[in-house]
Amino acid sequence: MSAWTLEITRGDNGYKLRWADELDDGSCVWHEEYIEDDEVDELKSGEELLWWVIDHFSLGGSKHDLERLRVVRERREDG
Repeated sequence: MSAWTLEITRGDNGYKLRWADELDDGSCVWHEEYIEDDEVDELKSGEELLWWVIDHFSLGGSKHDLERLRVVRERREDG
């Protein structure tokens, strides 16, 4: 089992995230979390999922890093 294990399942009303924490003895403790779709904002659950992954794996860095990953929502100028 790797500390980088994450299972994401898309359901009818959102995302189910399942991951394991590896203990010192080699065994694992499994965790689950749900990100539900928003009836008003169709992008919200996808945006939350991406932020969750960035935070979980510490990929976002800090404001002092030269480069870091971000999630950006863009609106068309004619929209």
